[in-house]
Amino acid sequence: MLVEQIRNSSLCDELQLGDTLNQSTAHGEQARFHLLLSMLSQNVCDQAQFSMQKQNREQIQQSLRDKFQLASRRPLLAQDDEFAVQANWSKRAQAGDISSIRLEQALGGYAAYADDSVEGVPVEVINNVDLLTRLKHSVAKQPNQQEVDTEVKGVDMYKVLSDFDYSKPLKVQYFN
Repeated sequence: MLVEQIRNSSLCDELQLGDTLNQSTAHGEQARFHLLLSMLSQNVCDQAQFSMQKQNREQIQQSLRDKFQLASRRPLLAQDDEFAVQANWSKRAQAGDISSIRLEQALGGYAAYADDSVEGVPVEVINNVDLLTRLKHSVAKQPNQQEVDTEVKGVDMYKVLSDFDYSKPLKVQYFN
């Protein structure tokens, strides 16, 4: 009995403080709410109510895909092996069969765009040239000249100056 009287007349624990805060909010008693809120220490306001385990972004994306039963991620640009499939789509599009294209794209996970050019040259042109020209075009071009090292190193400069013959006259050649 005495415990109940003490509990009703004063704040004894956090649960009672939380209930009193909720009641003052529900009844619109702003002054009482601010008074009770000031009783909380600054650290209590900064503490999180719950903590979540941090996951990698890839794990979150994968779990969302699993949750919503989505297919795996599709590339924006088609791969080389998908070109034949997407070449048939143009025939279907001309025939007006767009729904089958959408269905095949959704089920197969194909990319939305197929780039048919080879380093800027359309595939039709590449297919019409001889094999040697195709091979020349497909080989990665190596630079003919190496890049000149523009950084001057002190050791190399010292070697040049030490080997220089100061007794000979200096000749300057101009190139046009």
